[in-house]
Amino acid sequence: MRLGILLPLPLLIALLAPASNADMLPIKKLRAGLPPYAVAEKIARHNDQVVNSRLPDEPLRTPTTPHMTWLADCDARVQPTLFYPEPIDTIYTVRNPGNQFALSAGAIDYGVNELLTPVLLITGNTNSDSIRLFAKGYSHLGADLRRNLDGLRLSLGAQTTGNAIGAKTETRLVEKNVDFQVATALKRYEQRIESGRLVVIGAVIDLNNQYGFGINRLIITNINGETEPERLRALHHLVRLDKRLLDMVGRKPWEEETPEAKPAIQRTPITKKNSKKVRSKKQ
Repeated sequence: MRLGILLPLPLLIALLAPASNADMLPIKKLRAGLPPYAVAEKIARHNDQVVNSRLPDEPLRTPTTPHMTWLADCDARVQPTLFYPEPIDTIYTVRNPGNQFALSAGAIDYGVNELLTPVLLITGNTNSDSIRLFAKGYSHLGADLRRNLDGLRLSLGAQTTGNAIGAKTETRLVEKNVDFQVATALKRYEQRIESGRLVVIGAVIDLNNQYGFGINRLIITNINGETEPERLRALHHLVRLDKRLLDMVGRKPWEEETPEAKPAIQRTPITKKNSKKVRSKKQ
């Protein structure tokens, strides 16, 4: 009698499984963090404080030319307050995974050609989730994010994907990527750079002290295509830096000693001396 009751159960389960049409996929765990209602409250309350802190007779801000266009990775730890005292009205910010020029070319054009910012600052950062994700492999991600990360193949090389990387290797890749993005900008804004109306600065924000100068230190590694540390420090763009700050300009020896870390686009630094040669070649 018991046998007669138990035998149909496997049959019942087999029939119910296809009928449920459920995908047997693991459920993603909720990421630790503030719940949405707490974030919404912080947004509203902080904005209320900003509005109430403004003096009633304080004049409205008039739009001015921002000091720079800043292309950065979308890492939330990287904020303009790390390197600029008053970013409101002074920094026009563009962000994407891996601080890639091609992903945001139109937005950067707006900052350089329409807002006429005199500096284009391109920063990567150590302890980079974007670079680490690219190197580790990202085929499991959604199609749009995969397309975004695909652009790093141009700057870092397809052979980089699928390999585990250490902190030093990651930092080399960050520098290499910044050099590629700077080279892309030099080509796009060549006339503005030659005329002295734009300076392109490449830098690394050191979130985990790989350079040994302190956490969150901004390390300038490239100005208008110049990457050699001694020549970089001698550029007139850094004339106001004292010796202590100048000593922090330039990449570590690991970059110079590693051929594979050279930028994928090799370009001669644009200066007033060689700008005439560039024009004559075009003619």
